[in-house]
Amino acid sequence: MKTTIRLLVLLVLLAPFIKAQDQPYPAPLAVDLTRSIMKSVFESNAVPFVQPMVTTINATSNARFFTMAYVPKKVDKAYFRISVNTMAGLISEDQRWYNPSLDLGARENLTGALAAYGKVENGAYKIGPLYSDTLGLASVFMRELLRDAQTAGYFGIPSRAASLFGYMPDNRVVLPTKENLVTVLKQRPEYQALALTGQTAFLDTLINQLTLPTSLTLPPGANMSSIMAAVPQLEIGSLYGTELLLRLIPAVRFNDNVGDFSFWGVGLKHSISQYFPERWFDLAVQGVYQGTTLTNTIGLTESKLKANATIRSVSVQAGKRLWDAVDIYGAYAFEHIDVTSSYTYALPHETQVQLGLLPLDPPDGKSTPTADRPGDTKPQTSSVLTENVNHKFIVGASVNYGPLRAALDLNISSFNILTFALAYTFNQPD
Repeated sequence: MKTTIRLLVLLVLLAPFIKAQDQPYPAPLAVDLTRSIMKSVFESNAVPFVQPMVTTINATSNARFFTMAYVPKKVDKAYFRISVNTMAGLISEDQRWYNPSLDLGARENLTGALAAYGKVENGAYKIGPLYSDTLGLASVFMRELLRDAQTAGYFGIPSRAASLFGYMPDNRVVLPTKENLVTVLKQRPEYQALALTGQTAFLDTLINQLTLPTSLTLPPGANMSSIMAAVPQLEIGSLYGTELLLRLIPAVRFNDNVGDFSFWGVGLKHSISQYFPERWFDLAVQGVYQGTTLTNTIGLTESKLKANATIRSVSVQAGKRLWDAVDIYGAYAFEHIDVTSSYTYALPHETQVQLGLLPLDPPDGKSTPTADRPGDTKPQTSSVLTENVNHKFIVGASVNYGPLRAALDLNISSFNILTFALAYTFNQPD
């Protein structure tokens, strides 16, 4: 009799899972568990998904700081060099893809979970009366079963996925079936111990009535093969052979793939060759500190990305003046970037349909939210911390005609960039 009452209570709690029609209405427990799995899938792959963007921002933002290595030691009047600097680079194939994985975290104590979310009364285990008790216990058990299913090879993880720069729609992680979960459940020592006392009914009911989606879709990427940027810049000099560099881009729509981009930077460049007895060649060191903010909306689920970066660069620049009009130069730069990315995402469309959050798709397209099936109204947010260290070599040349100067150089590193600058100097020094 007690077993029957216990089963009835559980069936009431789990009633939304019972299919009374072709498409069930959303079952809160199934939705919450799916969100938990989706978060694990995304966060397991967030770094390789975002890292190519970090590498590219680092290389692009740290380009085009100078048009020559020369800094005058002393000037009669301060000079102001205003320039427009453009950078263009091709995204390589290996930056467009990565090998996905799934990390479901450390093993959990199921015995402790049983004690945390319920208790034994009159020799029988009883789940707590709150929905949070049911969700908590179900989440722990399901995640443990998913770990067992992963060990048993019941997950289908694709061998390749698109990074933020690639594009691979409908790329799915196949989830274990209900039969797979029943198999691993019955192999658990906790289940076998409960079976000895005939107390497995609540777990059997949970598994049998639980409807999870068959798969989850990985982010498809933004399909980018190149990147171009333009940065306005101001250089002010010279005080004891030192120039001040300032650059700023207010928040602007870069393009549909990159999104809204803002940028600022400040730097100092100091002449080393001013200490030479003669001007054999030009030598300078420069340090620059920058910050960027990138926001974008990606994909059919309108996933939102926000990335804030701090970038540091130190370079040694050498050059030689030829024919009083041409400067050839080269440089070595050490660069470091820290990026905090916040990615807000809803469940994939097909997953929302399977869970009943959205209506069934019509034959000619995708369904849209309705009053009783509004879709995934609780998007999740994952934060990703990434960094990149870059060693870069620069070779280039510039030519001036009075106060007007044009420069072209190549930045060679993990992401190669061709840059061009057009500058005008007020109070041009000799």
